[in-house]
Amino acid sequence: MTMTRTGKRATKEQRAAYEYLGARGDSLARWVRSTGPIDAYESHRLVEVHGPLEWLSFTIASRQLSRTTAAAIYTRLVARLGGAITAERVVTADDQALRGSGLSHQKARAIREVAEHADDGLLDPRRLAAMPDAEIEAKLLAVAGIGPSTAQMFLLRYLHRPDVFPAGDLAVRSAITSFDRLDCRITPKAAEQRSELWRPYRSYATAYLWGFVWESPGAGEGAEMDSRFVRAQPKRTTRRSAGAAS
Repeated sequence: MTMTRTGKRATKEQRAAYEYLGARGDSLARWVRSTGPIDAYESHRLVEVHGPLEWLSFTIASRQLSRTTAAAIYTRLVARLGGAITAERVVTADDQALRGSGLSHQKARAIREVAEHADDGLLDPRRLAAMPDAEIEAKLLAVAGIGPSTAQMFLLRYLHRPDVFPAGDLAVRSAITSFDRLDCRITPKAAEQRSELWRPYRSYATAYLWGFVWESPGAGEGAEMDSRFVRAQPKRTTRRSAGAAS
């Protein structure tokens, strides 16, 4: 895996983020300057999604699975739901239709929960476009089966918000630990504080940190990161479950 360098093709936002982060004068800045402008939102997944419900469904389905296994299960799920994942189709489908694709009981329940909320307007593209990051994250976290990681990746990978920082991500923390030459891996709380320097382009800082782990052998020390790669095609425009919601 590697970063998507944009170079002379960089958009105005990509170049602004590169120049801003490269001028911070901290340990990340040299890496930013040596890398050049990047696409912070590029995903390298094996399937396409067409809307926020499909994006979240794929993300839930792919937890703790390899890329190929996740893609196979998601493809079967789409087929069982008639070629597309819609709120109506998920809500009216029986458990066998969902679990027959290879979903666990917990994942099937989480996707159904998301679909029920989507049917209430939670994932309406026009509403999402007008909502601030914090409000979207709070609404997603109120849905059983969605945890901080999923909510943050939805903001970053799907909605393309420029100032998202997944402080709990192990790869992000490993990269900061390496850059800052710390004796042990930085904590999520300390990483969150560290990220304040990178506002309002923390999504780009995150992408540069991930890229460092991808391209520097041993830098991640076995760290896990968002690895459910998908080419997202979004439409234009606190209740929690038991178990591990990411």
